[in-house]
Amino acid sequence: MAKWITIVAAVGCGLCVACSPFGGGAFSCERDSQCGAGTCTSGYCSFADSSCASGYRFGAAASTLSNTCVGDGSTTDASDVDAKVYLDGPATGVTCFGTGFGKVCFADGDIPKDAVAITGSIDTDASSLCSTTVIGAPAVCVIAGTEVTTTGAIAVTGGKPLVMVATSTLTLDSIDLASHRGGQVGAGAVAADNLTLCDPGTPPENNGGGAGGSFGAVGGAGGKGSNHNGGVAGALEPPTAIRGGCYGQDGKSGGVGSKGLGGGAVYLIANTQIIVNGTINASGAAGSGNAAMNGGNGGGGGGGSGGLIAFDAPIVTNHGMIFANGGGGGEGSSNNNSGANGNEPTSITAAPASGTGGNNGGDGGAGGATTAAGPGGTANQDGGGGGGGGAGAIRLFQATAITGNPVSPTAS
Repeated sequence: MAKWITIVAAVGCGLCVACSPFGGGAFSCERDSQCGAGTCTSGYCSFADSSCASGYRFGAAASTLSNTCVGDGSTTDASDVDAKVYLDGPATGVTCFGTGFGKVCFADGDIPKDAVAITGSIDTDASSLCSTTVIGAPAVCVIAGTEVTTTGAIAVTGGKPLVMVATSTLTLDSIDLASHRGGQVGAGAVAADNLTLCDPGTPPENNGGGAGGSFGAVGGAGGKGSNHNGGVAGALEPPTAIRGGCYGQDGKSGGVGSKGLGGGAVYLIANTQIIVNGTINASGAAGSGNAAMNGGNGGGGGGGSGGLIAFDAPIVTNHGMIFANGGGGGEGSSNNNSGANGNEPTSITAAPASGTGGNNGGDGGAGGATTAAGPGGTANQDGGGGGGGGAGAIRLFQATAITGNPVSPTAS
């Protein structure tokens, strides 16, 4: 029987252990930080190799370019392939897990041998739970074991996305990777290089509402305020690597109608099965209502998009709730009346539109779920409402469907 290691996760751990990233087969990168010591070249990871004329060789998971010299594409110089442990492909004596967004690789002597039971919260930047034996350089936090079990409600924060690996079964209670207005920021939602991948769209004009963030689906447009246009959401940002969702836009003029941040990211890998008994929430934060200032008015903030939840196992069963929905937009302000804050999703159902009824500012749009994000309401003389954040993404690898309860948005 496997030995159990019970770990209570501590927030703000003073010992900062470098968590390692993963590559994959075929692993499609978007930026250099996903390649550890390598470089993202033409969508695949490449690594320094003096035997190549270009000085770089593609890794083993670069599709048809696998192990070829960059700039060649047809000839594989194998003289140094097995002498190096590439981030995105196993060399001799290396075992990898995962088939979708990437692989988590260990030297054979470092393959997890103990079961892990987790309670408490996880800070992906500082937690001692992050494995130090994963091959590669820091980019994600990997927690690995023979069996991995979480108990109770676990909040997951930090700049790095979370990856959990079980060599057999992964059993989850409740994990909160969502971003919340004025509070928690989900893991991986505000990494500097992640934010550069989000299309900011077209910002609102005076008194216009901010648009919602776009990720797995397009965010809602900001509402028109005082005959000035609201914001236009950025382009669709479907994830091709593990990363958090995208932020909305700030409302314009008046007080502050702040944007909502996108939801966090988690990649769950198991050789046997994944069982979800509680809630996995990677939703975006709601936009703030515009605060009236000196009798003026202004637009509400756009909601953040949902983040990313990825499953990589032969069997995935959902006995609880799994959702990565967009946050609702904030209401615009009217004269001395502040707008209401947007609503945030608490289930697979979309976050409803926000509005106070007595305020003439435009209502905030509903967050996106399996349905499209709602646009902010128009206010002819007052501030426009913020648009709802677009839905995030739920990705499924190996299994053909998630059995049990429905999820939001639909897994793909």
